Amino acid sequence: MLIIILCPSAEIISGSLLRPLNIFYSLRGFRNLRVKCIPIKRVSDLLLQLWRILHANIIIASGVSPWISAFVAVLGRVLKKKVLVDFHGFAWLEANATNAIGFPMKVLLVSERISYGSSQYVITASKWLADALARYFGERKGVFVVENAVPYVFEKVAHKLMKRYNSNTLRKYVCEGVLHCSDCFSKLLFIAPLVSVFKSNILAYEELLKLRQFLGENVLIVVTGINRTDVFDIPSNIVSIGYIDYVDYVALLLSSDGVILPYPSNAICGGVRNKVLEAGFCKKPVISTKVGMMHFKALPMVHYVPFNALLEKTVHSVKEWELVAQKLHEIVVQQHSFSLFKHSFLTLLAYTLRHAT
Repeated sequence: MLIIILCPSAEIISGSLLRPLNIFYSLRGFRNLRVKCIPIKRVSDLLLQLWRILHANIIIASGVSPWISAFVAVLGRVLKKKVLVDFHGFAWLEANATNAIGFPMKVLLVSERISYGSSQYVITASKWLADALARYFGERKGVFVVENAVPYVFEKVAHKLMKRYNSNTLRKYVCEGVLHCSDCFSKLLFIAPLVSVFKSNILAYEELLKLRQFLGENVLIVVTGINRTDVFDIPSNIVSIGYIDYVDYVALLLSSDGVILPYPSNAICGGVRNKVLEAGFCKKPVISTKVGMMHFKALPMVHYVPFNALLEKTVHSVKEWELVAQKLHEIVVQQHSFSLFKHSFLTLLAYTLRHAT
């Protein structure tokens, strides 16, 4: 049996790619099962791989453009192929909520409606997302929830780094090799992973800049995935380094004192954010908002630190947040581990095979 997973381009590892990679690693290693993950960046990539895709027994579209998913879903219906569309989010709803000017809103709505209605099965990253799709596109059978989990790739990289470095040598590597900032070794180091391709991350970045008056000289916040120094007046203790190698990103997280995710109320998302899961896995305190912790059963000052508590008098009390980070870690391990994701996805796959048409 051949299963094809259509995923985003692997040029940059992001949340959109990590979920289909979790699907890939969930299926790997089974006898009589061949699994291929095909990166699709544009329609031409899909057309070049079309012959291989047509020979698949099961096609899974995860993290790709809504129009790619729609095309594959319609093609699967015409050729009677089993197609599963994995919804990470609801692009139209998220763009509408964040007032993302320039988005072809009607086009997004149509493409997602086609993907939702034409695929044989729909997978969503949360119950909230399944309900939102049903509310806009109508109830349908064959909708399953497989919640986000700690990425398999992240686990492997983190374990290797922790085995190779201790906390001091890892911080030294990050300061000298990643940040090129020798004096960061003695500072409180926070990271804000905000990939600029998503409008919600831009909004979070703008909220982050409001911290400038509360930060002391002994604090350094490193923003990854976004570089807006040409637009905003950036204070010296907020450093934007853009995209970095994935291993360096994991090293940066492991050597940090916490993760800051200041999402405003309109920055909705379809599932638990990977950056929350990764921070929890590494026992790092998350400083965020209620929206930043969306779909996660978390309480303020129990599992995360409210963003409005991040003032100069509290930012130096990171030790007090260790218990908060431990509580977050417990939920991540118990409810969002890769092994649970794998079990949930394999249960879904077994169902689809039993109900083959």
